[in-house]
Amino acid sequence: MLDSGVRIAYERRGAGQPVVLVGGTGMPPVAWELCGLRDALVDAGCEVVTYAARGVAPSDAPSAPYSMADMAGDLAGLLDVLGIRSAVVIGYSLGSFTAELLVRKRPDLVRSMVLMAGAGPVTGVLEAVLDAEAELIGATGRLPAAFLRLQTLLTTLPGQVLLEDEKQVRAWLELLGAQDDIWASPDGAVGQSTAADGWLRDPGRIAALADVLVPVLVLAFEADLYFPPRAAKVAAEALPQGTFVTLPGAHGGLLTHPAETTAAILGFLTPS
Repeated sequence: MLDSGVRIAYERRGAGQPVVLVGGTGMPPVAWELCGLRDALVDAGCEVVTYAARGVAPSDAPSAPYSMADMAGDLAGLLDVLGIRSAVVIGYSLGSFTAELLVRKRPDLVRSMVLMAGAGPVTGVLEAVLDAEAELIGATGRLPAAFLRLQTLLTTLPGQVLLEDEKQVRAWLELLGAQDDIWASPDGAVGQSTAADGWLRDPGRIAALADVLVPVLVLAFEADLYFPPRAAKVAAEALPQGTFVTLPGAHGGLLTHPAETTAAILGFLTPS
């Protein structure tokens, strides 16, 4: 249990340079194992920490709303509890927001950082999604499971797959059918949505990247509707030590193109 009173479930694997993997919205820690990144980092000589962010089972889901200060505070508290004084922080989507705020609030904890599918200014598509989620929460107090499944499906797979590969679409729908079980309670989905909304609507967010002094890999997927390469490149150029890489795939490229993603991250951590 952290000083905030929130219980965070975590796992440590391997030995060596500490690396913490920070998941996206509703992302269970097992996803890092399924995409192969966790084991690749362990094999490369890293100690890897994965955890379930507040709202995601089996961690606690305090009452919504949440803020990114809450999410980053949980991560800082976890690293303090584990005695990790400096780590590579790899964030995906919402996890990138957490990583960004962590390095701004606790730069002592971050040795270097990867912002994957989660950096750059808000695009029109992303703004429309934020508005839809906020309206649903305001009207019903929750985010319906069917809405979350549709949203994830349409953004995880590239358009060509959605158009032509019905077998893969159906397989993803079946996988996403278990999404309800990911959340510790309905407050988890609402809380993480409100945290992302507040973060993305902050007008000073991009300018603040100039104060991030550690090496940062900004990783974009070429068909990402939320954070396309043109948006991610803005973030990379605002960072004093930013490196920009584009990979194939959509917003879910971490899962649909794991080999390319893992290679890019390992190349950043162990440059030749």
